[in-house]
Amino acid sequence: MKRPNYKYLRSQRRKEFNDFLTFISTYSISYQTAKFNEELAENHWGYTIIGLSIPVEPSTLKHIRPQGITNAQVIVDIEIVSDLGEWNNINDPFISLNFKAIIKAINPNSESPHFLAFHIDRHNGDNETNEIHPLYHLQYLQNPKKKPDFNHGESLQLDIPRMMHFPMELILGTGFLISNFAPTAYSRIIKERQYVKLCKEYQERIWKPYINSINSYWNGNQTRWIWNPIANCPYLV
Repeated sequence: MKRPNYKYLRSQRRKEFNDFLTFISTYSISYQTAKFNEELAENHWGYTIIGLSIPVEPSTLKHIRPQGITNAQVIVDIEIVSDLGEWNNINDPFISLNFKAIIKAINPNSESPHFLAFHIDRHNGDNETNEIHPLYHLQYLQNPKKKPDFNHGESLQLDIPRMMHFPMELILGTGFLISNFAPTAYSRIIKERQYVKLCKEYQERIWKPYINSINSYWNGNQTRWIWNPIANCPYLV
């Protein structure tokens, strides 16, 4: 079998990373730091983004509590490492993935900040826990700033169940957030050929293997499983 040209494949991912950040900057989306990781093994690629900021359109705040808040933003941190050897296969393309989103708003009456946060992680199977962990899961965060004196208000806080969720990184994750919190901007972005082409490519490489994995559970032959569906949906019996 011919050895993949990892140098070329990594350069493609780097270009997509840089081009996408440039593209979304034209829609008032900024970030604090963004680093494509050049220090990984030759068959890996990845990046770290801190403080990607997406303005929330007021029209999406109709049901917000406390009432009266009209100004909010989504702040995203992303860190991934991916296997170039799996990028063109129907298998899990990631080695590690952490996608954290914090929605921050200021109450104009009290001038105090309010937060809503969630993360989408790839579970590290080496860390055994009592709770069921879908390989990729969404979980809401009770204390997004990890402050010991965080004001929890009147909410009840406990470990919220980890819900199955398809993997999301910079391109698919940012599109997901913009479509929900800035739908007017998204209606313009989705008309851009550059964006649509890139989304299709990443859906093919990330979401198609994930969905194919779960679907394979019902094919009746475990020997044909490429990506174990029970890892993605441990509730299957």
